[in-house]
Amino acid sequence: MMRLTAALCVGLLCGAEAEPCTLIGLGKKATRDGSVIVSQTDSGPNSRIFVVKGARFGAGAQAPVYWGLQDPKYPIEKPGEVIGSIPQAAETFTYYHSAYSAMNEHQLGIGESTITQKAELSLKRGEGEQIMTIEQAQVFALQRYKKAREAVLFIGKLMETYGFLPSTGDGAEALVVADPEEAWVFEVFSIGKGWKKFGGKPGAVWAAQRVPDDAAVLIPNWSVIKEINPRDSSSFLVSPNYMQEAIDRGWYDPKSKRPFVWQEAYAPLPQEYATGR
Repeated sequence: MMRLTAALCVGLLCGAEAEPCTLIGLGKKATRDGSVIVSQTDSGPNSRIFVVKGARFGAGAQAPVYWGLQDPKYPIEKPGEVIGSIPQAAETFTYYHSAYSAMNEHQLGIGESTITQKAELSLKRGEGEQIMTIEQAQVFALQRYKKAREAVLFIGKLMETYGFLPSTGDGAEALVVADPEEAWVFEVFSIGKGWKKFGGKPGAVWAAQRVPDDAAVLIPNWSVIKEINPRDSSSFLVSPNYMQEAIDRGWYDPKSKRPFVWQEAYAPLPQEYATGR
């Protein structure tokens, strides 16, 4: 039987100027035993790993949205500051919780790596109505989904609806989301300052690409998605504004007849500590 293997190394404290997190994903035909693999090193400060049991909830229940899930000062029973909420699921799954929560009871696994984004997209908490950090979105996905593709679509919708809020400085985020059959790379960029939840504009720009079964992907704090074919939904998933945001900001001209390259449009070259990997 195929299985998902998740390797998570946390608490590797690097210098404050550079906190690299390396993310690796492998398809099932790229491994000797047919496993799908997600491996992540996390340079953040919160190295605690604990089990959060699944539960059932009544109609109308709300799930808190936390700020500070990476901060070890918060107790396990209240892992951060509540800054909002979303509708709670009727039933949640058991999962492993940490700074970047990694796997649930159904072998849905998620790894994370912060990536660069253009300065015009960056924001800090309070500079817009965005509330959804990547680590909070990981928790919600692990509590609700068994399949990687479904989890990617859910995380994307969370970002569009509640706004992506960077929690590691000005960085965007990349994930590898995997189940025992397949893995997807998910990348999300913030929309900048002044976003309003009910302003009619998605709260993030995101795209996802399936990792071919016979391939591996390495994400060293830099975007890896390049050309996108949104008509091929078996290999690509995107937000409705995945290209339009770049057009509106003058980063891509569709009249140029050049292909739209996601990485070039939104992700500047990272520091040497990333390219060296």
